[in-house]
Amino acid sequence: MKSGATILDSWDNDVPESKMMALKKHDLDSFPEDFSFDNLLFVQTGEPEKSTFSDIEENIFFCPGCKTHLEPILYAQLSDKLPSINKSINSYLNYYLKGRAGNPDSIIVVVDYKCACGFNTKGVLYKDFKERELPIEEEHELILIDVIGADLEFTIDGVYDRDDCLSILQKLLIRWQVYYNKVFLAVPFIGFDFKNSEAQRVELWNWILKNTIPHKTTLLTRKATLTSFLEGSANTGVNINVLKDYGLLNPTVDELTDKKALFKRDFHAKFYAGFDRKNAEVLVGSFNIHEGTYVENIHFKSYDFGDFFRKYILKMNIIFDPRVIDDKGEFLLISEHGEDGKEFIAKVEHYTTSRREKIYELITPK
Repeated sequence: MKSGATILDSWDNDVPESKMMALKKHDLDSFPEDFSFDNLLFVQTGEPEKSTFSDIEENIFFCPGCKTHLEPILYAQLSDKLPSINKSINSYLNYYLKGRAGNPDSIIVVVDYKCACGFNTKGVLYKDFKERELPIEEEHELILIDVIGADLEFTIDGVYDRDDCLSILQKLLIRWQVYYNKVFLAVPFIGFDFKNSEAQRVELWNWILKNTIPHKTTLLTRKATLTSFLEGSANTGVNINVLKDYGLLNPTVDELTDKKALFKRDFHAKFYAGFDRKNAEVLVGSFNIHEGTYVENIHFKSYDFGDFFRKYILKMNIIFDPRVIDDKGEFLLISEHGEDGKEFIAKVEHYTTSRREKIYELITPK
């Protein structure tokens, strides 16, 4: 398997009844040749391994004081702080395992950062809360989602080639998955419809699905764009109908193939947004989701939610229920105390609007 698979069932080849029972269980007359081997029935998932945040080349976080690239420097400093971060996590786990310390869905680590120019700020990093993945072995397991005071409207603004646009959007999608309750992607074209471009088209669709969370994501596109993806998938060996039959089709695609589809023919606007009931961030410009060295213009904007809704969603003349924005949960906040970076305190925090709103309330008090 080049891209992974999910095993659906198995049987004993020495016991004929075992194979017949497996066939009956899945309402099959025989096992499809492309999705079975020896005594296993499987479905290829088609999802590549996720790269780490630091593998994405285009930097988006710079020092608010001197505009120096912060990402590589902050990660280099983080390795020295990791033992203290893990110490605070281990202390918390002693209570968590006894059922007395909440049920966090994520870990938010806040570290102090002092630039060589003298500017003091904080970095905000994220990791899913999974007990089996703790303690944190490498600093790159933590994903940088914010630098307090960083001016993204200044940083993300100008002309970029398409590969750099993808890198910037990828980092913003990572940030929005953590900070916001909803991600909205308005993109007329995904990949090219040229002859021999099917593999690239499918790869770009998989890139979107890999970098978004289905229940948070709304994708607005043209129906012809989805059709080209379905045809390209079939021609490159990924049968969407088989995935759908086994309940393994990505929900974002599944929504586009049923009555909940959000399609629009008469639009050429391209924008990508993360938002909650109070705030919104938007990447807007000429960029469809394509690869290559062809240049596009993009820029980043921040809005109050109401302004964003009026300027973007309503202007698209589509039906979108703002009630789906609400979210709540708990995260484990690991925050730095002291000046030597050797003391971190862990505390469970509850949020009812969005992680971003709660995090800013905690680390940038009014």
